[in-house]
Amino acid sequence: MNPELRHMNKREAQKEDKINTILETVLSLLAEKGYHNTTINDIADTAGISRGLLHYYFKDKEDLAAKALTFGFGPMWDSSIGKIQSARSPEQLVDTMIEVLKKNVRDNPDFSALLFEMWVSARKSAKIRKVFNDGLDEAIDRLTKLLEFAIRMGIIKISPEDAEGIVRMLLALYHGLAIQLLGSPEKIDDKKIWVPIRRTLLSAFEGKGV
Repeated sequence: MNPELRHMNKREAQKEDKINTILETVLSLLAEKGYHNTTINDIADTAGISRGLLHYYFKDKEDLAAKALTFGFGPMWDSSIGKIQSARSPEQLVDTMIEVLKKNVRDNPDFSALLFEMWVSARKSAKIRKVFNDGLDEAIDRLTKLLEFAIRMGIIKISPEDAEGIVRMLLALYHGLAIQLLGSPEKIDDKKIWVPIRRTLLSAFEGKGV
């Protein structure tokens, strides 16, 4: 490889690493302190960089929050959808969805908390609102396509016309439970709360209603 090109590639990789470090810092601070209580100085100090360098990469705090949200959405949904796609029966599908929820709240409590913080902030910022809504729309679209595939494969017994509505119900359940579990993490492994949830989801996927 051309030495100059190799040097450029190394420089780009270092830049990407620096940006990722900043975005991870933003995600953590926003989840801990909230959007309005997090300052540019907080972010720069925690990331160990100058405020000037921060402004070199990002326009302002709103830009930082929006890009951090996009940065956080991707890996979480890629991992979650990947696990759910492997299900080959209604029972496996429901059990995997429950485990994904428990894992996300247990392993990524900051990001789960950040989603609710950003929902509040989105009401006052068009940029954050667009990123939040785009992320939610992508999740709905990917899950709807997954359910449509499961219908075609005979894994679940619902009408294709009901797929999006069921996905929205699942996300409402997911977010509602996430709020509760963030406040009471000891309930994550409390089996008795998952039994009726599992039964309800199985009824929905088997076309029996809820």
